[in-house]
Amino acid sequence: MLPMVTDTTRRTLLKAALGCAAVPLLPFGCATRKDGATRKDGMSTSNDPQLIGCALNGRGQYSAVVADEFGMPLSQLPIPDRGHGVAICPTSSHAVVFARRPGDYFMVFDYKNGQQINMIVKGNNRHFYGHGVYSLDGKLLYATEGKTDTSQGVIGVYDVAQGYRKVEEFTGFGIGPHEVIIMPDGNLAIGVGGVHTDGRTPKNLDSMQPSLSYVSPEGVLLDQVELLDKKLSIRHLAHDGAETVLCGQQYRGEPDEFPSLLAMHTKGGQFESLNAEPEQWARFNHYIASIAASDDWIIATSPRGNCYGIWSKESKELVELSALSDASGAVLLDGEFRLSSGAGSVVSQRKPYEKSTQQSSVQWDNHWSSI
Repeated sequence: MLPMVTDTTRRTLLKAALGCAAVPLLPFGCATRKDGATRKDGMSTSNDPQLIGCALNGRGQYSAVVADEFGMPLSQLPIPDRGHGVAICPTSSHAVVFARRPGDYFMVFDYKNGQQINMIVKGNNRHFYGHGVYSLDGKLLYATEGKTDTSQGVIGVYDVAQGYRKVEEFTGFGIGPHEVIIMPDGNLAIGVGGVHTDGRTPKNLDSMQPSLSYVSPEGVLLDQVELLDKKLSIRHLAHDGAETVLCGQQYRGEPDEFPSLLAMHTKGGQFESLNAEPEQWARFNHYIASIAASDDWIIATSPRGNCYGIWSKESKELVELSALSDASGAVLLDGEFRLSSGAGSVVSQRKPYEKSTQQSSVQWDNHWSSI
């Protein structure tokens, strides 16, 4: 039986949910344009939502923001606490924003009409890790969760047709899962950080066991691979549209050591690290946030390093390292990378050193997802 929720956090968030439910998606004034309007830089854009991410709106104020194809905001929805990742349903206009770890909630809303659909609050002895993904048919939502007392990893399974009721839990793949993605074959890939935390304080850095775990839609552990350096906590994932998973790490070892923070894995093989010089890895400040991949290139951001890098998928060598203040989200949209920044910048880039930058009115926070 799934645990009942009776704590004060639930009551607090339910109050917040009621408050948000009465507020539609709020327009950004002049950022909302008529279809086919042209921006000052000459790019044609429309009101079609293409990107969703979280934002900071001032002290203690947070929102989910719907943006056009160039990252210009169309509308926003208040959220009760700081958000992290966003899941977008492949078969409807539902989107889910997950609270930043250790998270208390995820919120479901319709990104087209602005209606809040549901606010799901953590169960007893559970917290959310900030990420989730829909099944390929859009019927289930998978969320990374943890047992609060041990950080034992849990994938919570939520039935969309039943109002996002939790119907199952998958366990047995390690502690401290962070991002989960859906592979083209319908299986799940889970970045297992291996770190037991009390709140956000790590407790087991001397014994952490990170891994990349593959789990079937029924919860069967199919494969589990590990990096040689156990201080590399696997955090963020992406795939290349086929069988290759890209993994971004947080280094939990010595502060003056700068190992590779990116690796590739293809089903049935071993990890392959992406390459850069130690002084280049030092720019990333031991942390990779978002990753995206095209047929030829891999891009990764580091808000802690205020930079992003582009690697050749073929050679696995770093070919561009660029500054971007509070570099956060990264997605591939129609064959072109889009990057977001906590300073409001939006970078559009198809390949190394060919980019354009616009300034949005949004203090982007953490990840982007493309619709």
